[in-house]
Amino acid sequence: MKKYIFFMLCFCAVPLLFGTGCTVPAEGTVDITLAAAEPPITATPVQAVLPHRGTVSSWFETTSRVEAEVRVDLLSKGTGQCEKVHVNVGDRVQQGQVVAELERRELEAQARQTRVGVQQAKTAYEIAERSFNEGIGASAERDNARFSYEQAKAAAELIDLQISNQTLRAPISGIVTRKMVQEGMVVAAGMPVVSIVDPDSFVLPIEVPEKELGRLKEGQEAQVSIDAFPDRSFAAHVVRIDPSINPLSGTVRMLLSFLAEDKPLLREAAFARVKLAMETKGGVLLVPRDAVMEEEGRKYVFALEKEDESQYKPEQLEELRGNALYVAKRIDITVGLEQNENIEVLTGLNPDNMVAIMGHHSLKDGAFVILTDMQKELAARSALTLEEALLAAKKAKNLMVGSGQDGRSSVSSL
Repeated sequence: MKKYIFFMLCFCAVPLLFGTGCTVPAEGTVDITLAAAEPPITATPVQAVLPHRGTVSSWFETTSRVEAEVRVDLLSKGTGQCEKVHVNVGDRVQQGQVVAELERRELEAQARQTRVGVQQAKTAYEIAERSFNEGIGASAERDNARFSYEQAKAAAELIDLQISNQTLRAPISGIVTRKMVQEGMVVAAGMPVVSIVDPDSFVLPIEVPEKELGRLKEGQEAQVSIDAFPDRSFAAHVVRIDPSINPLSGTVRMLLSFLAEDKPLLREAAFARVKLAMETKGGVLLVPRDAVMEEEGRKYVFALEKEDESQYKPEQLEELRGNALYVAKRIDITVGLEQNENIEVLTGLNPDNMVAIMGHHSLKDGAFVILTDMQKELAARSALTLEEALLAAKKAKNLMVGSGQDGRSSVSSL
């Protein structure tokens, strides 16, 4: 009990030493509560580009095979055994060039016989003509002799024609694509000998739905890729549009022609992929396809606006590593034509709005971002250890999870 009273007296005496009692508040006390430190700003690295003006087209895509408009199957007019074939598949021939020769000895013998008959008929006609002029012969005898002479000459001409038909000549200039006869074969009249195509007549037929008929016209440009030349694009244009519509397929047949310098590279029946330009616009605002995102049928981009860094303390900007700070603003846009990696923007975006094209899929409206590119990010992470890389990944995850309603990244201190 004495110890308790002593302790209480000592407890009350301590304030007296400083000039105050137990129940009187001390003057000049200091609030020892430390002010909370300002949190550092964490920003998402993104890659961004400015929109650009350019030309864009809408395309109709289909497939087809190259074909030659000028193709001829050489048919034999003669009959007999084939003695010689002068061409092979792939050879280029000129019009009139000898392709093959048939046996002609029998016809030549007949030709010699008819020439003898022609001389006999000619002599008989000359005698009858002279007799008629001298008043000895009758006019009927002279006329009959003339008719016999003319008939003999016609028979000789027929034999000569048959002999000439034993030599088969190219009807057009072009390339031999098929050879149907061999030496020693017996060839009959009307039998196909070779097929020849004119490479200068190579075209590409395509079928376009009839609903596109109003947008079709001669001269329309197309891009053609052929499997034999995977790294090359061939330019083509429309040269003919059929006036009728195929009632079975509901399509319109069109012919595309190639540039003259490209035709020697083509082969008949080569498989081709066609992109026909249906509409072309110039001077339109274009953004990369990667910049455009879609949500519930509405397309939008993230435009970057420079943030005023003067409103923040230096320690808050340390994690930016000297990079400029931007704010990502979601902007709804309407789009037009799409071509390759570019999309036409009709409304919503200004030409000076820099848009994010990489690293923006997890952003929210108003989020802090810094500019980077793939090379910078790879270089920055190449020297990281496994633990540092895991720590950075965890920090990025916390950044996405900890974003507030305004979209700005909250503090994540690890």
